[in-house]
Amino acid sequence: MAFPPRLPDQIYEFAAGVKAALYPFFHKAVEKGTELGKGLLERLPPEKRKPVLMVSIGACAVLVLVFAGIPLLTRDKPDERKPAAVGNAPARQGIIPPDDLFLPSEPDFIPGVMLEREQRTVWTAADAAPLWQDPLKNGEEPWRNRIEKTIDEIMESVP
Repeated sequence: MAFPPRLPDQIYEFAAGVKAALYPFFHKAVEKGTELGKGLLERLPPEKRKPVLMVSIGACAVLVLVFAGIPLLTRDKPDERKPAAVGNAPARQGIIPPDDLFLPSEPDFIPGVMLEREQRTVWTAADAAPLWQDPLKNGEEPWRNRIEKTIDEIMESVP
């Protein structure tokens, strides 16, 4: 699915429209709220402003806790719940059989993993053929150069 090329522009236009529609309403509400707060704050003597602010914050916190706690208090208690009966059959009280709680083990349809194989005691030439390279096939010169280069690198690194 390809990304629509004008989607960011459309989102920006939508957000600008929402801002233009809601900004005057919220701006007036904030102005009225600050005017009200300043008016109340100016009426209080300076030594009582801090306690009044702390009491109002505490009252708001209590209201939030009350509104959050009402659903917790009105819900049914576990012992008051009525068991859901299927038809007229009474609810079964007692022990649940373990077969109902645990799934049966899976059948062994995957072959076991062979972590290692037995080591061969005798190798034939056919067994070794894929793993063997004759070092003298191209002559001994490439091997001699490689060995001398490695020796020179080791000797140069010795202080």
